[in-house]
Amino acid sequence: MKKAASLAILFFVLCATGLAQNITVRGHVRSGTDSTVITMASVVVKGASKGTTTNAEGLFTISAAPNAVLVFSSLGFVQQEIALNGRSTIDLYLQQSEGTQLNEVVVTTALGIKKRQQALGYSVQEVSGETMAKVKSATAVGALTGKVAGLNVLNTTDLFQNPGISLRGRTPLIVIDGIPDPNADPYKLNADDIESISVLKGTAAGALYGALGVNGAILYTTKKGKKGKLNVEVNSSTMFQTGYTKVPKVQTQYGNGDAGKYAYVNGSGNGTEGGGWIWGPKLDQRDPTTPSGFYETTQYNSPVDPNTGKLVPLPWVSRGRDNIKNYFRTGILSTNSVSASIGTDKGSFRVSASHINQKGVVPNTGVNNSSFSIGGNYMLTSKLSVDAKLTFNKEYSNNYPTVGYGPPNILYNLLLWIGPDIDIRDLKKYWLPGKEGLQQRNYNLSWYNNPYFVANELLNGYKRDNNFGQVSFDYQFNKDFSAKLRTGFNQFATFKDVKEPYSYIAYDYISKGNYATTQANYFDLTTDLILNYKHEFSDKFNLSVTAGGANTYRNEKSVYASTDGLTIPGFYNLTNSINPAVTSNYLRERRTASAYGMVDIETLGFLYLNFTGRYDKTSTLPVKNNGYFYPSAGVSAVLSDVLKMPSAVSFLKLRASWAKVNTGFIGDGGDPYAHITTYSIGNKWNNVPSLAWPTTAISPDLVPATVQSGEYGIVASFLKNRISVDATFFRNRDYNNFVNVPQSQSSGITSVLKNANEYIRRGWEFVVSGVPVKNKRFRWETAINFSSVHRWLKDATDSPDGYIGNIKEGDRTDRIFISAARTPDGQAIYNSNGMQATSPYAQYFGNDDPDWIYGWQNTFSYKNLSLTFSVDGRLGGLIYSTTNQKMWWGGTAPGTVTQYRDDANAGKNTYVGPGVVVESGTVQYDSHGNITSDTRKFAPNTTPVNYISFMQTTSGQMLNNYFYYSGTYLKMREVVLTYNLPAKITRGIFSAASVSFIGNNLFLLAKLPNVDPDAESDNLQTPSMRSMGVNINLKF
Repeated sequence: MKKAASLAILFFVLCATGLAQNITVRGHVRSGTDSTVITMASVVVKGASKGTTTNAEGLFTISAAPNAVLVFSSLGFVQQEIALNGRSTIDLYLQQSEGTQLNEVVVTTALGIKKRQQALGYSVQEVSGETMAKVKSATAVGALTGKVAGLNVLNTTDLFQNPGISLRGRTPLIVIDGIPDPNADPYKLNADDIESISVLKGTAAGALYGALGVNGAILYTTKKGKKGKLNVEVNSSTMFQTGYTKVPKVQTQYGNGDAGKYAYVNGSGNGTEGGGWIWGPKLDQRDPTTPSGFYETTQYNSPVDPNTGKLVPLPWVSRGRDNIKNYFRTGILSTNSVSASIGTDKGSFRVSASHINQKGVVPNTGVNNSSFSIGGNYMLTSKLSVDAKLTFNKEYSNNYPTVGYGPPNILYNLLLWIGPDIDIRDLKKYWLPGKEGLQQRNYNLSWYNNPYFVANELLNGYKRDNNFGQVSFDYQFNKDFSAKLRTGFNQFATFKDVKEPYSYIAYDYISKGNYATTQANYFDLTTDLILNYKHEFSDKFNLSVTAGGANTYRNEKSVYASTDGLTIPGFYNLTNSINPAVTSNYLRERRTASAYGMVDIETLGFLYLNFTGRYDKTSTLPVKNNGYFYPSAGVSAVLSDVLKMPSAVSFLKLRASWAKVNTGFIGDGGDPYAHITTYSIGNKWNNVPSLAWPTTAISPDLVPATVQSGEYGIVASFLKNRISVDATFFRNRDYNNFVNVPQSQSSGITSVLKNANEYIRRGWEFVVSGVPVKNKRFRWETAINFSSVHRWLKDATDSPDGYIGNIKEGDRTDRIFISAARTPDGQAIYNSNGMQATSPYAQYFGNDDPDWIYGWQNTFSYKNLSLTFSVDGRLGGLIYSTTNQKMWWGGTAPGTVTQYRDDANAGKNTYVGPGVVVESGTVQYDSHGNITSDTRKFAPNTTPVNYISFMQTTSGQMLNNYFYYSGTYLKMREVVLTYNLPAKITRGIFSAASVSFIGNNLFLLAKLPNVDPDAESDNLQTPSMRSMGVNINLKF
């Protein structure tokens, strides 16, 4: 007994001694490149199974023997071992690996399912949320510009206008935290809440979303709370639009008027006021006979002689040399956000709030956006967990500028139809004295508006309340089998109102005031049940099977009302209408029930097979044809896992995929009732409403437009993953498109909507990335992408000669045609009167789409400093410029300053258009304008004409480009210099802190004059601005 007791005591003493030898080790793990914290880094005691991970602040705590060795590792970093030697504190900087092992990369795919990159048969590209957070953009889409091959972002320069976006030539689906959002508003996402963005390219990648994913998808994954103590992050960014990247340049030598004459009478624009043109007398001309010493004439601001009652002439001088710069103000984009998160082994919680204030460059314009998100996850049992998130977003604007050519556009009144004889600052007092609220003050009172009057009185108000979120329950039956039940919703209500003041000048009337309001509501509810089975049968065979079903319901409704004039000026209310208010409304509902499945097979140690299928039954299609099956298949072969590669080759993979998906709608507009013949609202008779029978019949055999896609790619890395290459070719067959086939009048209809025509859409995508330079202190990472996509007409179904308009089978569909007559070698042809001739048929001039779009990103890191810059642009393609065309037409273009103009002002005809006249012979065309016989002989044009008359008649076609310019450009999109404060400075105050100096749109190289080609179109856009600012990030 004593012996047993002695042994027991000895055992406990030894145990206590052993326990006493363990110490608690705490520390901080950061990146050796830029000192940013590394979250979820693995910390393990060497030789033991126990370990931990770093929290959101990069901190860890672990118990270990004083002489233990800790092993630190994280994806993308070199594993490092540290001997404690009795130390209880470790501050470690992990060095980034030479290149990411491609077989380790995990990406988010359709339905939020994560897969290894090497297993995919289609192209997926990811962008980190950190990239979005530093350089603040007004939208979560604009920040992707140039970063993803095949993604074309058309950034507008206009305030509160969503950028156009196309993925392989089509508009992709937006998915937020697994919930498809067909009506996604990129303004509603807080960039600081975004964890990552996954771009699923093509039909195969988005096939599991059914018809919604026919054009691929962009998946936004937002941040969640992480295990660890309370973490607080504050991010503040302020950007100033401090200068112009591209601003229209105007001539400053000639003023308002026509044919060199101008004299203000009453603002009507008629007679001596010159018809609203800027073809008036030359400015700053000396005249010793006048009091001022300059030529003088009556102007809009001439005082009235009290003795004669007539206007007093004023000097005709160039007062408005900088009207555009004097009118626009410094724009400001201010973004502030704060988030807090906390987590335990059972769950985590995160809350965030943000506010964006955007002050427009146009006076009295701006946009505000406020967002609040709350989310968390919790293990209810050892098998059941719940995850939920809810976001409240409010965006509002008291006024935002109208875009597009026309009277409400600021540049219409500021750039095109105002001469340098007028100083825009003199128009700040925009009401005529004694007629405030009734009559604007301007140099022209019949055709054009005072720009300050437009900015302050023609008001576009906007409010939008948006709530969206999701909740999901995950149940893990065993290690192989799990289930997820997920419900997500998106709901928003918008309110728009337009206040049109008295004396506002539209195209065909001068307003007696008006008020219009639109209220719209949208609700979307999607519920998924997903079952997943995954089992590793052997080292050579893994199987994953997913099956699920979804139900989606959408409801849209809108009410519009407008006054017909205002009885009381300035009282904007529907009850103030002079005549009965004009009203309209609509309600649209749709529902889709779906079943889907997916099988992933990994076999032979290098081969990955993927099969998906989805069946949608939708209310947006005819009852007889409202259900469709969408299949897809993919294969990926990692040859470097089975074949012996040269030492320079680190990874090599071939992939291919195929899919067939339709659009889920009849027609091109997404109208859920387009498959039903319905009445439309007709004209009123004595205020009695009427209905009109449609003039287009719908074929009972209509089916949705369909896309069949094939994609092939190769992925390789070299030199221990220092260089990576991803190349893709895709070919899509677009068929069962919709056309209106004309019918005889005796049928009682004008056309029948039916399926017809087939197109081929194909393109290339290349991504090359690498780490050209890397050492202990310095690292250079770079990535460049190129992509190209074009569309051809393959089959003109109902055309006996293979034409659709001017496009014939085999042609690209982006061909541009002009009406001007030209010789076979492109010279302009003139009539005998010296004016340009027109062709009886449209003539091919070029192509609209760019040949290539590209982007190039670079990051240089040195100790705590990092410098990131990105450039992007387009090569080829033509852009039609409304701005330039109207400037030449109206007389404000600098190119109109010529001796020919002075000659025209003197009544002389001296301008001879460059080109030829037909000296003899004839030309014959077929029915599509193709030359079948040409015996013409040409001689140089020698007929002089009046320069001003020529320009006003031809709108400047003498430039011989017909206002189509090369779309090629290069833009310095972003430059970011970041300093991460060292741990020795932040310790005890912040867990991490950084400050970034940011430049955006710093410079532009382009052949298109006066306009930024970024939007790939020009319809009188706001000048492109350069932005500079600072971003401060603090973590506690």
